[in-house]
Amino acid sequence: MKFIFTLLVLVISGCAAYKSYNQTTLGQVVLRGGVYEKDSWNEALVFRRMSWYHGMTLYFDALIWEARVDSPFTQWFSPHEKEFFTKCERFLVTAGYSADPSKISHVNFREQMKLNGFDDVVINSFASALKSHPSAQDWRLQNYKMMGYCKRSPTRLGTENLAINFPSFRQLEVDL
Repeated sequence: MKFIFTLLVLVISGCAAYKSYNQTTLGQVVLRGGVYEKDSWNEALVFRRMSWYHGMTLYFDALIWEARVDSPFTQWFSPHEKEFFTKCERFLVTAGYSADPSKISHVNFREQMKLNGFDDVVINSFASALKSHPSAQDWRLQNYKMMGYCKRSPTRLGTENLAINFPSFRQLEVDL
């Protein structure tokens, strides 16, 4: 009995101490297929995922996709939104989730994107189509804020990667 109690205390204290610090992760979110009016396709929409945690609590989550003119998913953009393909050196779509804006907010993320040379733009048509995708509920995308980012100015960080750095967290970088 004493052995079981000691083991239980050890497991509980180990769980309590585990992941009680700021951490970051990189990954991917994949949405398969799409539909626009009479067209449908099987290609995958692959987002790069950047996540910031305190222990097991998600503070901020960012999904990033570089929109390319040859992707079938560009059909989801309105004619006005498609103009960004000619105006921008690079055009990114992001989906951001902030669990606690007092820790990491959408404004903090937008500031980091500006440091990378990206200006934010509104993409309501694309956002509506993305949030209507059958897999959107699996990822709870209704809780995410969708934005477009247009790279018009040179990067001040001097790298081709997208680097995001929030205070007290390790800097995350993804290849574009």
